[in-house]
Amino acid sequence: MSFSKNTFTNIFGEISSEFNVYTIEDIASDEKRSIISGPFGSNISSKYFTEHGVPVIRGNNLTEDNTKFIDEGFVFVSEEKAKELNTYADVDDLVFTAAGTIGQVGIIPENSKFDRYVISNKQLRVTLDLNKVNQHYAYYWFSSKLINKYIKQLNTGSTIPLINLTILKGLPIPLPSKDLQDKIANIIINIDKKIEINKKINKNLDDILDSIFKENFIKEFDNDNNDWKIKNIGELPLIITDYVANGSFASLKENVTILDYEEYAYFIRNTDLKSKSFQKFVNKHSYDFLKKSSLFGNEVIISNVGDVGSVFLCPFLDKPMTLGNNMILVKSRDDAINLNFYLFLLFRSNYGQYLISTITAGSVQSKFNKTEFKSLELTMPNDELIIKFNNLVSPIFDYKNKISDEIVRLTKLRDTLLPKLMSGEIDVSKINCDLE
Repeated sequence: MSFSKNTFTNIFGEISSEFNVYTIEDIASDEKRSIISGPFGSNISSKYFTEHGVPVIRGNNLTEDNTKFIDEGFVFVSEEKAKELNTYADVDDLVFTAAGTIGQVGIIPENSKFDRYVISNKQLRVTLDLNKVNQHYAYYWFSSKLINKYIKQLNTGSTIPLINLTILKGLPIPLPSKDLQDKIANIIINIDKKIEINKKINKNLDDILDSIFKENFIKEFDNDNNDWKIKNIGELPLIITDYVANGSFASLKENVTILDYEEYAYFIRNTDLKSKSFQKFVNKHSYDFLKKSSLFGNEVIISNVGDVGSVFLCPFLDKPMTLGNNMILVKSRDDAINLNFYLFLLFRSNYGQYLISTITAGSVQSKFNKTEFKSLELTMPNDELIIKFNNLVSPIFDYKNKISDEIVRLTKLRDTLLPKLMSGEIDVSKINCDLE
């Protein structure tokens, strides 16, 4: 399947004379079924799911933010059913979303939790010829913003976004020599490794914070402590808003435009807070329109529609920030003792998750509203204990923020370098890019 260099340049920009343009069909393995689509939906419906067996890759295992693979949250089918489906995905295979959030792509890592997987009816899988292409180079290209935007333009669905095998086979990729591919991939891998190390540091700090909170508070919730009071959240000195939690931005289209490129302010969604990768922006006009949901750092954010109960503490970023829909914003009033750290760790705990579950309802989609949230009863320690707790945990949160800031900067560096490396604008031929 051909894709001329001129066509590629017109769509994606200039590339070095040392690069040639190929398609996925060109770089796929010569083995049979190297490029496949998932099974028919009726062949992999919930009636075939088992508690154990072969994991099924679904949309929640893929992202658009350079997270290579989310190796959890699976449903399973039996070994016999997996053999019948014959839609396996193994180490180094690329997996694309075919229906729904097209543009998502993942790669099965060497250290994957399972020996092999099967793809669902909404995925496509490619086994690469590793003599022709570095698998990580291919992954980074197909997960880049350039190709992501191009894939979305190839949508064939009228209601649900779709791509098919023909479209997948024709997706272009610029390739230099295999040696240069290896070097380019290693540069990006090293940046990703540092990002992952930082995420692990923050995970360890989170575990420490949870332990401190449990030791200081959870054990006291069931005790009869006269210094502690039971209060509704709405009675606490807090600002609580769900300004844009109306389910969609349909009524705000004239004033709010969400952008994929850097602009005046970050538009922060649940997925961004989970991945620590902030990819959406709004201009000054949109930001001003959403000023009631402006963020400045350390606010508590709780998902209240769909992914109910996800709890985050807002990071400090290098631009103004505003909150997306389907989330509740909670922060202490300026004239009151800071309750943000206490509430964040409380609602992240099993006890806090239980409290949220008591107000969650919905037959189609789980949800709760601001009024229900404000009615929750909390056991609150006295001010003196809150102040001591803040003094203990504030340095840990400050260090977490520094690590998070470095993650954001490294992510921007990676995303800036990637198109320059993969167009040949930056020559890496004489750079030592060994992983060691």
